[in-house]
Amino acid sequence: MLKEKIKNLPKTPGVYQMKNGRNEIIYVGKAKNLKQRVSSYFIKNKQHSRKVQEMVQRITDFDYELVDTEFDALLLECQLIHQIRPQYNRMMNHYEGYGYFQFIDKSPYLKVLNEWTEEGLVIGPFFKQSKIQELKQIINSVYRLDGPLKYVAGIVKDYTEISPEEEFDLRIQEIKETLLGQSTSLLTRIDQRVQSASERHDYEASAQWWNNYLTVQRFLRRNKQLIQIMQNQTFVGILPEEKRYYCYLYAKGELLNRVVYQKKPSFQQAKKRLEKKISPKTWLRLEAKGCLDKADVDLFPIFFNYLNQHGQVMGFQTAK
Repeated sequence: MLKEKIKNLPKTPGVYQMKNGRNEIIYVGKAKNLKQRVSSYFIKNKQHSRKVQEMVQRITDFDYELVDTEFDALLLECQLIHQIRPQYNRMMNHYEGYGYFQFIDKSPYLKVLNEWTEEGLVIGPFFKQSKIQELKQIINSVYRLDGPLKYVAGIVKDYTEISPEEEFDLRIQEIKETLLGQSTSLLTRIDQRVQSASERHDYEASAQWWNNYLTVQRFLRRNKQLIQIMQNQTFVGILPEEKRYYCYLYAKGELLNRVVYQKKPSFQQAKKRLEKKISPKTWLRLEAKGCLDKADVDLFPIFFNYLNQHGQVMGFQTAK
């Protein structure tokens, strides 16, 4: 049955859903070429991981859905994984572990939260809590936010110019700007510590600070797009595919619309047409959306990175 079904699969983009003997969906995947991708599971291959080998033993059937492009398959795959939560999907299936940074006016001044709160300034959600905790430790080691060294000699500005309390407020402001994508000062300060340790010939400390630098750089790069969508922006993507132009509208963690052109449109033309089909009720709902949900985290990097690589994407300030 499976062999015959695979034999009749089209060589076009789509999403497939692997099922076990109880008709439960245990894995969702996407493919540019459905026939080639699905058949690859059932060919003996030493490169298959243990997880894949175990999953294949449990597959008794599969469903599939055709889409126009590989990009549409990526978007649908993300949506279905969030809805179904299949056993063998690891990516996009653990967003409960994402978290938030919280700034408050009492010690500890910087906290990592599992859920959104209205108290203080909350930034996020970010991928993922273990990485957030690691970044928090690095921030504390640079800026000395807690403990007896809170008012150690000025880190941002010399105490001869301002009071220790004012200098501490500047530290907090610099951290906020970093997490909002408005500053690279944290990376600069870590780099200074790398150089300082090297000059002292303390190569172990230099190596540790360099690892911290790479950790912060990776975190900010990984979450750069998330920081952008927190800034109340709408994004339009244009993807050329098979002499057509697929245009997409994204805002506040959601893919809102898709239209197709035969000739390449400008961003303004695509934006106007895409927005025309969005109801006032939807815009009001998005305007009232005070924060992103954890489930919103996975979609935008897919949207932005794919279009940035294979097409074009542009952000617009969302109209009030």
